[in-house]
Amino acid sequence: MNWRIFASLLIFLFAFSGISIDAEDNGRYTGTISRSEKRILDGKTEFQKTGTFPLEWKLFFKGKQGDFVVFYDLNGDEIHYRYRRNKFDLDADFFVKDLFPGNPYRVKGDWIGYYFYSVDERGKRSSLPTPKKIPADPKEFSDRQSVPIFKLIEYIEVRTDDLLY
Repeated sequence: MNWRIFASLLIFLFAFSGISIDAEDNGRYTGTISRSEKRILDGKTEFQKTGTFPLEWKLFFKGKQGDFVVFYDLNGDEIHYRYRRNKFDLDADFFVKDLFPGNPYRVKGDWIGYYFYSVDERGKRSSLPTPKKIPADPKEFSDRQSVPIFKLIEYIEVRTDDLLY
């Protein structure tokens, strides 16, 4: 290999290894959701104080899990949205076909319950969640490990007018 080619290849690698896009955080794209946007833990705190939990969120799509689509916030906390009645609900599959992992969305839904991971007398957390319905117990629901469950009504992709390169 010619030394000039090798040197230009090294310069190319060093030049592009130092580039960092401000919108990336730990490998996840975070550019179109502001860092000041409400997080799921903020919503749980609001529920403890006022008894209401926000129904609209700006979240990133993680993927499908059974009858649910899973979204996460900037902290990595999740909300599960039920999008179909059962595995034979083909219309609902068509409804969520445009979701792409890692993309930011404005998601709306009806709050129907939450998953709660109980703690036994030894202080060990259960690995299987217990599904709970509304009204939520403020102490259980405010636990960091509890996962809100919604019925998916609408999602809109959050887009930016900025040009990324």
